Amino acid sequence: MNRVVVVTRTKDRSVLLARALDSVLAQTFTDWTHVIVNDGGERAPVDELVAARRARYGERVRVVHHATSLGMEAASNAGLRAAEGELAVIHDDDDSWSPEFLQACVEWLDAHAAANVAGVITHAVRIDEDIEGDQIVRPQRTPYNNWMPAVTLWRMAASNSFPPISFLFRRAILDEVGWFREDLPVLGDWDFHLRVLTRYEIGLIPRELANYHFRRDATSAYSNTVTGAVDRHHHYDALLRNELLRKDLSAGRFGLGVLVNLAKQLDELQRAVDRNSAFSYVKDKVYNLAKRAKLL
Repeated sequence: MNRVVVVTRTKDRSVLLARALDSVLAQTFTDWTHVIVNDGGERAPVDELVAARRARYGERVRVVHHATSLGMEAASNAGLRAAEGELAVIHDDDDSWSPEFLQACVEWLDAHAAANVAGVITHAVRIDEDIEGDQIVRPQRTPYNNWMPAVTLWRMAASNSFPPISFLFRRAILDEVGWFREDLPVLGDWDFHLRVLTRYEIGLIPRELANYHFRRDATSAYSNTVTGAVDRHHHYDALLRNELLRKDLSAGRFGLGVLVNLAKQLDELQRAVDRNSAFSYVKDKVYNLAKRAKLL
């Protein structure tokens, strides 16, 4: 049994999957099992990509083929059940790691073994890119969440503050907080992170070791769910917040349902204030420049 289980969910995205496999194989920490869950896609391209890397994988890879798509969260659970290990992480087929990601996260968790800590994240980088044929082109890197000094339940209640690619967690927590919800086609990671944070702390390593990739084309099979399925994100965001609030109302308590709805409203208010402040700042700058140029 290897110490870390890395689960990759994929479906007919071989260009991206090839990069994901190489991302795992490039890790300086090598005590892992990579489970690739082909969720209803063609079998041959997945098997061929793995076969081409068989010498580097050795016995550290397993492929699970679903005849039909069961959904992202069902694929996550299938991957987690396919291999044993103390730690686990979801490495989606379109994301990637810096080579030091697993090493840094495992060492951090080892140093905090006695604490009430379920896992650890690193800061992430957002990479916007395009797909042309079988090539990934024009990558543009920007910080994704380097503003975070720590992981808090309050901030997570507003919205998901880190992607799955950056979260290594202790597998044992699944029996307490529950597995990924298979009835959620999107936002299953946010729901899981909320459940973890209601019981445990999540540590943070302030290094940008995880890469969260976005395709600029939001309509193809290579799109992200946050761009290609934005309507479903809005729908299930409301569904989850309503579901949690109804539980609070039914129990007559101030709980997570109140928290997620209050935090979202305050976050939206803060964003509106920030936008207005930025607009006022730019307007003042333009006015002062025009005045100096004697245009006013």
